[in-house]
Formats: sequence, structure tokens, C-alpha cells
Amino acid sequence: TFVTDCGVPSAFDEALECDNCTMCCNANEDCYPQEETLIAEHFGLNFGTFAAVLFASFIVLCCIVVLCSYFFNKRKNRGNTLTASTKRRLEEDDNYALSRIGKNSV
Repeated sequence: TFVTDCGVPSAFDEALECDNCTMCCNANEDCYPQEETLIAEHFGLNFGTFAAVLFASFIVLCCIVVLCSYFFNKRKNRGNTLTASTKRRLEEDDNYALSRIGKNSV
């Protein structure tokens, strides 16, 4: 193993860069291994790019859910619209019922 002062804050004006080091430490003596993360290993992405891809995927998923909900609701309510003749017949039935019962009966 090879340990170097390549962390931040550094004891030097500019932090050292060491691609072949197995461990990086900083001026506070905090050390961390120089290994690829699981995200970088499996997907080849850094954390910033992975976060952007994850956020974009979430937005796309939300849009798909909204569209599916819209089309499902539109299909469900397709047969519930009343035609003009149906509305007229319902109004005639209401008027007939009121004329037989009386407007002030209740």
C-alpha cells in the first residue's frame, strides 16, 4: 500500500495528485481508500452524473404516470357524456314530475 497527502485540506499549498495510491490522507489525518465506488464500478459514472441521471429518470417516470393516468381517466369517462337529446329528455322528465307533484309540495 502507498499512502500520500492527496486529500483536502492539504499540508501543502496545492494538494498532491496520486493516481496509483491506495490510500489518501489530508492534513487532519483523515484517510480514505482510493477505490472506485460501486456506482463508478458498475455504471462508469461519478456521483454528480449519477444524481443527474437519477433525477431525470424520476421526472420521466412522473411524466409517464401522469400520461397513463390521463388516458385511463379519459377512457373511463368516455361513455359518461350526455347527448343533447338525453339532456332534453331529462329536463322534460323533471318538468313533468314537478307538474304532477306540484312545485310547492315539499
